[in-house]
Amino acid sequence: MRSEADKSRTGGKIKSAAQAMKIALLSLLMLAQTPCIYPDSSLLLRYDDGGAECFWSDYYPNGMAVKFTPPALRWRITALLIYGFALVKGEKSFIIEVRDSDFNAIFRSSILISNHFENATLDWAKVPLPNVVVNGNFYVCVYPMLEPNGTQLWVAVDSDMISGRSFLVDCYRQGLKKYEEGSAMIRVEGEEAVEFAEIIVDSISVREEGFKLTFRIVASGNIAEVKATLQADSLIKDHEVTYEYGFYNVMLNWSMFSGLKEPVRLMLSARTLNSTSTLTVKLSETIFSKYLRLIDENKFLKAMLNNSRLERETFGHKLHNKEVEITVLKASLEAYEKRCLNEVEEAKKLAEELNMMRFLTVSLAVFTISLFIIFVKGMRSASLKEKGFGKDA
Repeated sequence: MRSEADKSRTGGKIKSAAQAMKIALLSLLMLAQTPCIYPDSSLLLRYDDGGAECFWSDYYPNGMAVKFTPPALRWRITALLIYGFALVKGEKSFIIEVRDSDFNAIFRSSILISNHFENATLDWAKVPLPNVVVNGNFYVCVYPMLEPNGTQLWVAVDSDMISGRSFLVDCYRQGLKKYEEGSAMIRVEGEEAVEFAEIIVDSISVREEGFKLTFRIVASGNIAEVKATLQADSLIKDHEVTYEYGFYNVMLNWSMFSGLKEPVRLMLSARTLNSTSTLTVKLSETIFSKYLRLIDENKFLKAMLNNSRLERETFGHKLHNKEVEITVLKASLEAYEKRCLNEVEEAKKLAEELNMMRFLTVSLAVFTISLFIIFVKGMRSASLKEKGFGKDA
């Protein structure tokens, strides 16, 4: 998207280009005073009187839009009519769009200028459309070409008819600004749509690889083509649509949403033989930002989980080592208890033997003392007898 400086520079270039073409366009403007002859029809939607008073052009993504109100709720657009002037220098293209009442793009195409405009000729260019079906009000956007030294395409403006239906549009910003200089000479050819195809969204699912949308199509005729086009900022990309069990599926990878801002739109289109119906699904940026944030959080949690797993494994090894140590300690404790029991038994035996020894010692001492006493008594008796015997003699 261009900066303000780019816009100022572009504005300067446009003015320079406009001044350079002023003389060339004067004669054309004189011719344009006479309303152009184009066959009117009840199927032709227009808001101009056929006479051009000025011209408008700019660089892409700037364009001009006209808001149309069809006479029927369902309207089939068969062609766009653009009154303009081209200086053709080489094969260059301009872009046309059809948008619904909410300004969601339902058709977009790149058109070669040389296929629809003759060089240096003010005239109507008719651009056929593949029977685009709209519901209610819709917009037609034209993004012309403006190269100071190259191909230029100017859209005619009817200054006499100010319908309030012409707008300046920025394709990137999806913004509208009323054009107060007149009515852009852009018309629509079409008819009431009888045959139709309706697109119905069935489900939206979020997966690890991307965003999946499932839808079905109810049509009054055979379906010739189904397309899905993603539009986000300057990105416009077609995506593969698959068909399975009566439903159509489109998968959008998350990687392509990185850095994108609102609006993000997915345009679904279904083409039958005589009509092309569309449905635009607006995908909020918050969905993707939240999902991407959840992915980052998931990666962080996975990293934490891996670290926790390593810590758990480390703690498991430590616990196992502690269990081994506990088992060894239990075995040592059992051996120690067994040894203590053996030592207690031995101590009991020694105590019994010690008591027996004490008893025997005491008994021996008593017996010895008794024998000593008996011996002493015996010796004294013997001594007394000897003394008594001597006196008698």
